[in-house]
Amino acid sequence: MSDSDLLFGDDPAEETTSAAPANPTHNPWRVLIVDDEEQVHTVTNLVLRHFEFEGAKVDFVHAYSNKEAQQILREQPAFALALVDVVMETDDAGLQLVRFIRETLDDQQVRLVLRTGQPGQAPEEHVISQYDINDYKNKTELTTTKLKTLMYSALRSYRDILMIDKSRIGLEKLINSISKIVDTHNLPVFASAVLEEIGLLLQLEDKAVVARTLDAVAAQAHEKNHYDILAAIGGIRAWLEEHEELPEDISEYFSQARQAHSRLTTEDVYVGYYQTQNEADNLLFVRPKRTLNPFDTHLLDLFTSCVAITHDNLQQKEEIARTRRELVYVLGELVEQRNKEGTNHVRRVAQMSYHMAKLMGYDHAFCELIHLAAPLHDIGKIAIPDAVRMKHTEYTAEDHTISQTHTLVGQEMLQTSPRPMLKVAAIIAGQHHERWDGSGYPLGLKGEEIHVAARIVAIADVADAMTCDRPHRKGHTINEALEYIQAEAGKSFDPQMVKAFMEAADEFVHCKLAYPDPA
Repeated sequence: MSDSDLLFGDDPAEETTSAAPANPTHNPWRVLIVDDEEQVHTVTNLVLRHFEFEGAKVDFVHAYSNKEAQQILREQPAFALALVDVVMETDDAGLQLVRFIRETLDDQQVRLVLRTGQPGQAPEEHVISQYDINDYKNKTELTTTKLKTLMYSALRSYRDILMIDKSRIGLEKLINSISKIVDTHNLPVFASAVLEEIGLLLQLEDKAVVARTLDAVAAQAHEKNHYDILAAIGGIRAWLEEHEELPEDISEYFSQARQAHSRLTTEDVYVGYYQTQNEADNLLFVRPKRTLNPFDTHLLDLFTSCVAITHDNLQQKEEIARTRRELVYVLGELVEQRNKEGTNHVRRVAQMSYHMAKLMGYDHAFCELIHLAAPLHDIGKIAIPDAVRMKHTEYTAEDHTISQTHTLVGQEMLQTSPRPMLKVAAIIAGQHHERWDGSGYPLGLKGEEIHVAARIVAIADVADAMTCDRPHRKGHTINEALEYIQAEAGKSFDPQMVKAFMEAADEFVHCKLAYPDPA
C-alpha cells in the first residue's frame, strides 16, 4: 500500500459535494500545505485541483519544513487554512509552527489542521488540549471525501471569522460616528457608516446613496441637482465629488419611486422611499448582488425612514437653537439700541468668540455656550442712567465709575438661573472687563483667575468696539484694532488668546462685512 493510498483512500460510495452559491468577486482561498513529504503535496494538489468554495478556487502554497513555513507566513498575505504535518525536521516541528502562528504572529484567524502519520508520536487528546488548533487528523483517515469535507468546514469557519471581524470594525466606526451627530452637517458621516455596514451584511454593491428632495427655495438655487445628499458610499460618492447632480439613471429611479409614493424593487435595483411630515421625499438607491428577501427589504426600508426622521429631528433642533440664539441677540441689541450704538456689535462679538474658542481647541459644547452667552456681555448697561449712557462728550471720572457698575449688574441679573448658558453669560458679564495684569474691574482679577470665556469675549468685544463709530468718537480701522490687541498681549489680554485672535483675523474681517452696522 502506497503513501497516497494511506492519505487518500477510496470511499465506498463517494458522492459529489457541490460548492456553495457562486461568488465570482471572491479572491482565491489561500491554503498552506506544510509537510516534508513531496508526495503529500502532489496528491493533495491532485485531489483538490477542482475544488471551489463559494465560487472561488483555492491557491495552494507549499512548505517542506517548519522553518520554511515561518518564512512564508511572515512574508506572504494571510492564509485561510494551513494543513500542517506534526513530524518534519523534528518530532514536534508542526506543534512549534502552531505556537509560532498563534503566539508570535498573533494570527487567530487562519484555521489550523494538524495531520500525522505517526499518531503515537503526538497523542491526539494532548495535542488538542494544549495547542490552539481547529482539527487533528490521522493521515490514514483522510479519504478524498473527508479531505473535501475538512476543506469546506475550515473555509466556512474562516469566512465567518472574517465577517465577524468586518462587523466588529464596522461597529466601531458606527459607534464613533454616533458621537459626531450634533447637526445635519454630520448626519452624512453617520448615515454613510451605517450604509456601509448594511452593504456588507446584505451583500450590496459598493455604490449607494440616500437623498432628500429640496424645498422650493433650495431647489431654485440648484439648477441641476434637486436633492440634498444625506449619505453616499463607493462609486456614487466619487461621482458626486466631481458632478453637481446624481447620475441620470439614479435620478430616473428616484422619479419613479416618487410618482408611486412607494419603494421600487427590481432584480438589479432597490429604491427605498419615505415621506416625512413636512412632505419631503427621502430615497435610498442600492444595487444588490443577490435577490433580496423580505428581511433585507425591511432593513433597507427601516434605514431609509430612520435617516429621514433623524434629519428632520436635527433640523428642528437646529431651528430651535437658531431661534434661541436670535432671542439672545435681540436682547443684547436692545441694550445697544438704547445706547445708540451699532446693533450688530453683539452678533460680531458672538461669532468671533465662537471662532476663537474653536481655534483654541475647546470642545463643541463649550464653543456653543460661548456663542450663545457672549451677546449678553453688556446686558448690565440697561441699568446705567441715560444721562451717562447717551453722553456725547468725554466721560468724567464719576461717569466711568457709574458705567463700570454694568459688569456686576449684568452678573447679578443672570447668575440666578440654573441654565448652563446663562451661568456662563453671568460670568462673562461680570468679568469681561478684567485685565490679564490685574488692573481691570470690577474685582481686579489677574491671569487665569479670570474665567476663560470672559478672557475670550474681552478680546472680541474690545476689537469690535474699537472699529465702531460712537457718538463721542470715530471708529478705528481694523488694522489699528489688530495692532492694539497685539500690543496688549500680557497686559489687558491673555497672550495665548491674542495669538488665537490674530490667527482668526480673516474671520474678524468677515464678521464686519457679514454683520455691518446700519448707516
